Amino acid sequence: EPLSLKAIFDWADADGSGNISREELKGAFEAIKGICKDHLPDMTDAAWASLDEDGNGVLNFMEFASWAGPRLGLPLGVVRTARTVSVREHHPCQVIGCPCEDWAGPESSKTGATCSGCKHKREYHKSIAGDGEDMPFPEYWQTQSGTFNYRLNLTDSSVPEFQQLFDKTYLKRWTRDRTKHNPSNPAIPSGFKVVSVRRNENSTAWREYGCHREDLLARFGEDKRDGESVTLYEDVKTMRAFREVFGARADRLVADCNEWYLFHGTHPDNAEKIMDSDFRVGCAGANTGTLYGKGLYFAECVTKADEYAKPNRNGNYSMLLCRVIGGIVRYTDMVEPDPEDLVQSCLSGRYTSVMGDREKCRGTFREFVLFDSENVYPEYEIEYKRIYD
Repeated sequence: EPLSLKAIFDWADADGSGNISREELKGAFEAIKGICKDHLPDMTDAAWASLDEDGNGVLNFMEFASWAGPRLGLPLGVVRTARTVSVREHHPCQVIGCPCEDWAGPESSKTGATCSGCKHKREYHKSIAGDGEDMPFPEYWQTQSGTFNYRLNLTDSSVPEFQQLFDKTYLKRWTRDRTKHNPSNPAIPSGFKVVSVRRNENSTAWREYGCHREDLLARFGEDKRDGESVTLYEDVKTMRAFREVFGARADRLVADCNEWYLFHGTHPDNAEKIMDSDFRVGCAGANTGTLYGKGLYFAECVTKADEYAKPNRNGNYSMLLCRVIGGIVRYTDMVEPDPEDLVQSCLSGRYTSVMGDREKCRGTFREFVLFDSENVYPEYEIEYKRIYD
């Protein structure tokens, strides 16, 4: 295959887990240094800490590419799905060293079709956006090019829709975390009132998330061709409610990789930090606990996520509505699961996330746990009030 960052990553990923450990990178380091003629820095503890941005002990493709890209000068090599590729006039060949400036061949993407000019396959002739972007932004975002990072206040007309989303995912169920994190008032609110909504438009975070999503989709496609299937979860409560309220806008998420909207309750200051930069796995568990391992915890029910929310100066609470890539889900309904086994099945095994079904084994809520921050994009911050009868 053409030399690319993805090809090198897959080669270094000896166990096929979708992540590279420090030992795997060390084993491939000399060969990689040979490609860029010894211009790579030594892999010191400080260098590894800089590479492993979210502190989970392994590198995903985007973390690797962010480091290797500027040093090796290679293309990403990620195959984007048709839904994210914009139609452009020119489709130059992306094979390293190929001077072909445009595809010359049948317009269909028929397998085996080659360019009459360079003889390379159609899939290697990629459209290039006018602003040079690798990963298009959601079409409903206000900004569509460049580098940006801001929060957009949605209009008042959006508030009733998010209010319905809250109402439809409300369940009056108590857990010990309600008392643990709200000792002065452990009562379950009778409801919630949405005050305002902001959309997070962060170009860097979106590129990382989008690239990681396309990488996973490509991997799942390979698995499907090898006879392995991805179990799709279509009963996630937030997604059912989102479709009921927002209709066709739910199609913006890619069901083929279990991409869902899920809630994450936190302090308003933390919400701003997360949207400005990212979640950090290395700090995970400080607020939610680690029943399913030290990861990022999300909820499909607003009542569960609210257990971890904290008030601002005005007494209002903050909730993040995040895009989450569930991918290949490790399901468990065990009362006392082995967190180390769950973590390793995601970091070193074939799984992407954990679904802990406390609804089944305890009659409370299902929880969703991720161990890679680039499987999450915090798209909305919802400010709300708790209501008590």
